[in-house]
Amino acid sequence: MAPRKEKSEKPRVEQGKQLVYHAIQDPKDSVTQEDLATMDKEIQTLRDQIATIKSNEKLLKADLLTINATLSIDDIRANLRALEYEKKEFLGRLEKLRCGDVEPVRPAEKEAIEKPLAEWSKRAASRKQICMELWAIALDCLPEGQSKEELWVIDTFSQFRTLAYRIIAGRSRLGRR
Repeated sequence: MAPRKEKSEKPRVEQGKQLVYHAIQDPKDSVTQEDLATMDKEIQTLRDQIATIKSNEKLLKADLLTINATLSIDDIRANLRALEYEKKEFLGRLEKLRCGDVEPVRPAEKEAIEKPLAEWSKRAASRKQICMELWAIALDCLPEGQSKEELWVIDTFSQFRTLAYRIIAGRSRLGRR
C-alpha cells in the first residue's frame, strides 16, 4: 500500500511496513497545571449538575405517570373547555350585577323567604312519610291476583272507594288505627 500524501507536511517515521505520523504541536497550545485544575473543577461541577438533573427527571417522570394515570389529555382538555365556558358565564353574570340593575338581597328578606321554605320542607317530608306508610299498608292489603302495578291504574271512583275500604279493613285487621 502506498503512503498517502498530505497537503501539509507532517513528519513521519517508517517502521517496517508501517508509517507513523507525528503531529506538529504548537508550543502556544500547551495547557498549564492551573488550566487543567480549572477544567477538572468545571467537569466535576457539570457531573454534579447532571446527577441532580437526573434525580429531578426521575421525580418529574413519576409525577407525570401519576397524573397520566388519573386523567388523560382529552379529559383535561374537555375539563378546561368546560371551565372556560363556566368562567365566561360567571363573568357575564357578574357584569350584569355590576351594571346596578340587580340589588343585593337583604338579610331580613332572606330570612323571610327561608323561614316558610323550611316549614314547607318539613311538611313535604312528613307527607312523604305518610304516603310511604299508606303505600305499604295498601300493598299489605292487596287481594290475591292483584299486583302493585294495578293500584296505579284506578280509573273510576268506585274502584278507589273499594281500595280505600280494603285499606281501612286491613289496618283494623293488622291492629293499626
